[in-house]
Amino acid sequence: GRWSQCWRVPVRLLAAALLLLLLLATVALGACYWQVTRSLQDTSREHAAEQGRLSQEVIAREQSLEQTRLELAGARAELQRAWQEGNSSQLELESRDAELERARQKLALLEKELRASEINMSSLRACVNTDCCPSGWVLYRSKCLFISVEKKTWWSSQIDCRGKSAHLLVQGDWPSWTVPHFVQANGAMYWIG
Repeated sequence: GRWSQCWRVPVRLLAAALLLLLLLATVALGACYWQVTRSLQDTSREHAAEQGRLSQEVIAREQSLEQTRLELAGARAELQRAWQEGNSSQLELESRDAELERARQKLALLEKELRASEINMSSLRACVNTDCCPSGWVLYRSKCLFISVEKKTWWSSQIDCRGKSAHLLVQGDWPSWTVPHFVQANGAMYWIG
């Protein structure tokens, strides 16, 4: 029966305890709020600093990218110029190769003519040294030619030529540039054996 009695707590004491408890809760909540607010401010400052750093990095990369684009455009232009110069040089080289080939062919022809001239000269020297042409005959390009002083028909010229143990010269037998200039006199052709 002793425990069934209600303990009566004075109302003022209860109000003071509640007030003290409320004050402690307010102080604790204020401290928590202050810590959270400070943490949020620190995080916000860190975020702002990181955002500024990233922003500067983005700007730097954009500038670097723009510089790279300009360098690439310059390199493309230089490559285009080099390609055009290469094509121009290639065409010029092909032209010069063709010109060189023509010059080689001309040189080969001149060398052939020179060899033929040398052979003719050695024949001429031999003929000069040995008097290889009969009297009244003319030595021309290592050939002994008899030049008629009288006009005759082709058949008469042929017979006379055979009588001298020779052949009648027909211009078709020799290239035109090797036929002597004295073959034609006053526009009339004389026979040559």
